[in-house]
Amino acid sequence: MNEKEFAAKLKPWLERGAEGVGEMQATRLRAARLRAMDTWREPISLLGIVSVSGGVLTTIKYSIVQRTLLFLPIIALIGGLAVKTLTDEPDLGEIDAQLLTGELPIDAFLDQDFDSWLRNASGSF
Repeated sequence: MNEKEFAAKLKPWLERGAEGVGEMQATRLRAARLRAMDTWREPISLLGIVSVSGGVLTTIKYSIVQRTLLFLPIIALIGGLAVKTLTDEPDLGEIDAQLLTGELPIDAFLDQDFDSWLRNASGSF
């Protein structure tokens, strides 16, 4: 039995059932049908090989893509923290200790003409 034969056998039964439906129920059934048709999407062909319904693509969009976008900032933060802990940053306390215990005065580091100060202090450069 093909689709047309099945539809021909089913049509009289549906028409008999539709006659017994009141006006309010018919309106509700029409509204439910319209809502169902609003959510139905035309099948989409992917690369000409596979056809996928629009509902599946919507599910993929909302479940996979949005979850990925939700966790992307968290992953970026964890990655940034991992890179920061793995890089060798000099300890500021150690730099201060070397600066204060060194022979060079602190003003020399702050002076814009540091090269000229070195030439004057050492005699020749």
